[in-house]
Amino acid sequence: MHPDSFGTRTSKTVGGRAFGIFHLGALEKRRVGKVSRLPFSIKVLLENLLRHEDGTTVTADDIRALANWSP
Repeated sequence: MHPDSFGTRTSKTVGGRAFGIFHLGALEKRRVGKVSRLPFSIKVLLENLLRHEDGTTVTADDIRALANWSP
């Protein structure tokens, strides 16, 4: 089971099929980090962490750290 620590998982229906997606904007709404300011490449990595969060290999702290990335 996927922990979804920040409540970012949602579904989108396209062509009658439901797909699970992870909404980065939910991180900002929950004040995890200012995700809208991040470069596209970091957003891709962040979305990947959200998809693979398992509490062991990828933790909520990992996600929080990347959401607050600073150059």
